[in-house]
Amino acid sequence: MKKAIGIILNVDGDNSDLNELLQHRSISTLPFGGRYRMIDFTLSNMVNSGISHVGVVGSHKYSSLIDHLGTGKEWSLSRKTQDLSILAGSSSVRFGNLMKINLRDLYNNRAFLQHSSDEDVVISAPNLVTSFSFNASYKIHKTNNSDVTLIFKKVQPSFTFENNDVFLEFDKYRITNIHYQKEKMTDHCYADMMIIKKSVLLDLMELGERTGEWDLMDMIKTNLDTLRVYGAPHTGYINRVHDLAKYYEANMDLLEFDIMKELFLSENSIHTKIKDNHPTLYQNEAVVRNSIVGSGCEVEGKIYHSVLFRDSKIGYGSEISNSIIMQKAEIGNNVKLNYVIFDKDVKIRDNASLVGTKDNPIVLSKGMVI
Repeated sequence: MKKAIGIILNVDGDNSDLNELLQHRSISTLPFGGRYRMIDFTLSNMVNSGISHVGVVGSHKYSSLIDHLGTGKEWSLSRKTQDLSILAGSSSVRFGNLMKINLRDLYNNRAFLQHSSDEDVVISAPNLVTSFSFNASYKIHKTNNSDVTLIFKKVQPSFTFENNDVFLEFDKYRITNIHYQKEKMTDHCYADMMIIKKSVLLDLMELGERTGEWDLMDMIKTNLDTLRVYGAPHTGYINRVHDLAKYYEANMDLLEFDIMKELFLSENSIHTKIKDNHPTLYQNEAVVRNSIVGSGCEVEGKIYHSVLFRDSKIGYGSEISNSIIMQKAEIGNNVKLNYVIFDKDVKIRDNASLVGTKDNPIVLSKGMVI
């Protein structure tokens, strides 16, 4: 994919019940899986697909994004022929119950596209937990001389539909209609990834400037008769983390071996910022079952079916179950935690007990002390 440029753009904005965890960061840098940030998956997928120029559209909470991405060294994007750019952005907008792509964020950064010699643009959300190669989709895009190729997931009858899902209708491989859930549901759900000709994208930007219509998906839908819009399937695991339930689900999914293997043990590695740290210390009383434990932790208690980030301490006699504990947490002695999600630097004193449910976990924001 040497003739494609990548754009990572938040399509969900900050309108989310993840707000407790997004007070000091955007969803792009939300900690995930014991050592990663959400954006690591999309950025790694682009690099692994041979995309050597990537622009990340930041929000007003950009400091954590700059700190995490740096020069792009960990993703091999700090070379003369490969580069990472952090672009100015506002936030995506919400119309009714639907969150859509704000084309104005791309228009404000059109120089980034205009100065590139690449023919196509790969646009993806940053909050997709998946290991995915764009190469097969790009082949479909080129074979059909597509103006736009929308990547979709074929969903099963048991699929739980969300208010902001977008569904695609086909005539053979060509997309003939785009539906939002309130209109019509099909078994082809848009996966928040697309490939679009750069010339078409620039034309749509200029159209948006003239008409005031800034929703990229709406513009594609309106022009389906004149644009060649095709679909490309995503056949593996994918989880779009746009709310607290999906965040919890995606973390717990990592404890399933088949999903963990697909994400982290395939030929497409997921890269992240490297942090030098010492191994975790497990005391004699420690018990860990079906959990992810980051480096630099000290564990004296019991951990069951949970995700524990680096540099956390679990005191003697404490028991953690079905929980997500972010970095540098300090859990005292004889503490009982079940179905909780803790942001960074949370401290829990001795003998405390916090019990949520799978559908309603207890969430503590950064630095809270109980």
